[in-house]
Amino acid sequence: MQKLTIKDIAAMAGVSPTAVSFVLNDKSGVSEDTRQKVLEVIQKTNFKPNLNSKRLLFQKSFNISLVIKQNSSPFHDLFYFEITKGVLEKSKEYGYNIVFTDIAFDNGKAVLPEIIEHNDTDGVIFFQDTEPTIRNEVEKRNIPYVVVDVHSSSEDFTYVRADYQLSAYTATRYLCEKGHQAIALICSSFIPDFYLNIVTGYTNALKETNTPIPPHWIQADAMDEQTAYQCMENILKHKDSLPTAVFCAGDVYAIGAMKCIKNHGYHIPSDISVVGLDDILLSSYVEPPLTTIAIDKFHMGSEALELLVRKINGESAQGITVQSDLLIERASVRNCL
Repeated sequence: MQKLTIKDIAAMAGVSPTAVSFVLNDKSGVSEDTRQKVLEVIQKTNFKPNLNSKRLLFQKSFNISLVIKQNSSPFHDLFYFEITKGVLEKSKEYGYNIVFTDIAFDNGKAVLPEIIEHNDTDGVIFFQDTEPTIRNEVEKRNIPYVVVDVHSSSEDFTYVRADYQLSAYTATRYLCEKGHQAIALICSSFIPDFYLNIVTGYTNALKETNTPIPPHWIQADAMDEQTAYQCMENILKHKDSLPTAVFCAGDVYAIGAMKCIKNHGYHIPSDISVVGLDDILLSSYVEPPLTTIAIDKFHMGSEALELLVRKINGESAQGITVQSDLLIERASVRNCL
């Protein structure tokens, strides 16, 4: 059977296609009697406009662009993969297509994707801190946007973030409460605000217990599992001052550190305890299962889409911070008390 069109609905209701459009858009301009006729036909036929009709009716593309940096991918990074799942699931509720694209750079200048350049998207979700020049270009085109996983709370745009300072404090304080007095840190300094949040939370927890921090215990060059392995190796070189625990500001970093610890003949957690951050899927499958601070990435993605839809509809949408201190205890930490 051929799919019904707006013209078909109009003919069945005995009204004009424009009247059907007004009813579907919930606009004034038609009588209550006409509105009820159209609604009855729509209900009886279970009519749903196809995408092209919806675009004409609502003057929307029904596309939302999920924009990443050109050198990254939500399918390679498990943290952003889970955020993406939240975006996709929530998008179904509103009938939006999610279009994946990236930001390229030409001689240091950002090149917007065509879908944004040609205004073929109703809104944009950026992953991670996004340069003001890029955001300004999107604002010039009056396209609403939300940034997910920003690392500063003093932003003047709509965002979804985790409080990484609180996460680092919670993880380090937990190790202190377990009796650890020699706690190392593996993190990344490549995103300055993220690094500042992690180090501040870590050092604040250690100051409360007067725990010393030798310089080589803070390793800030981690970017992935391999570089985190090297960071842990740098810590283990100082055999006269080995930590009893290490907090890794990312579960992927923790997995690299754990591999390094084992390869050097040490045992987890009897020799060195490990705590991660993120609670990615792999953290419960490594050996031993990783104690970590859980960040609800799916919720972050879902909230980002919800906020963006509000902005698309002309509603206010304030930035939010998700719970960032949920400790998931597994088997990678020993009690030193």
